[in-house]
Amino acid sequence: MSELSYVASKVIECFKDAGLDQNYIIEKTIEFSELSSYDALHKALRILDDKNMHRLAKKLEVHIEDLESTLLVLNKI
Repeated sequence: MSELSYVASKVIECFKDAGLDQNYIIEKTIEFSELSSYDALHKALRILDDKNMHRLAKKLEVHIEDLESTLLVLNKI
């Protein structure tokens, strides 16, 4: 397992903050460890629920609208 990218580490923090099951967090840590920041961001934006999307925006110090716009663009490319 490689080291988590910056974005992946923030996504995992969101899962921990949400109190998700430890086995789920371990599974996602392994899954996200293989992704670049770009790929981790795209995957996160596709799978996060609203609460975790807001958590991620706060952790990345961006507005939720920025993440929503980013997802629209990433889905096109």
